Amino acid sequence: MMTDQAEPGDRQARAKQADAARQQAHRAVLDLVRQSGGRTVTRPMFRSRPNIGMTTTDAEPLAGILAARCLEHAAREFAREHVRRAREDGRTWHEIGAALGLGTDAHGGIPLAEAAYDDVAGDPDGEYARRYGRSFTWTCNACQCTIRDRGPCDGPADDEQGHADSCSRLADAIAAWEAQWDETVPGQ
Repeated sequence: MMTDQAEPGDRQARAKQADAARQQAHRAVLDLVRQSGGRTVTRPMFRSRPNIGMTTTDAEPLAGILAARCLEHAAREFAREHVRRAREDGRTWHEIGAALGLGTDAHGGIPLAEAAYDDVAGDPDGEYARRYGRSFTWTCNACQCTIRDRGPCDGPADDEQGHADSCSRLADAIAAWEAQWDETVPGQ
């Protein structure tokens, strides 16, 4: 049985990974500032104890903001590309939500799969979504067609538009979806 709660070891591993990411992001911001000719400054190593004499080099705040924002956008693009590859490899939105570290607690109690889709496809109440709808595109490895994925709500037959009529992956996904519903309907 899958749960949205991380095991204690998982939490420790994620905390360690988050710390490593923060350290690498700090270095990347400083590198971007230097490469662009931005200014760096010398700061006390510890804000709460500036008089101990230890210093560190950091990005000038405004240059750091710009570099961090560029890094943030690049990381978001990389994450979306990995989500695209996961969908192409047959991973479910639920699996993607777990990999993104999402949980139902942080998303108003909605299922993990829906939280993952919302995270990747954007705000469902945004102007663009209201006007044109939302979708996430990827290429099906079975039929090689471009799929317009509308999320995990109505089942693969409705949500994954663009598969070839004879697509084995779509047929398998529909069968799995129907089997899931058969398990929840009493008396069947």
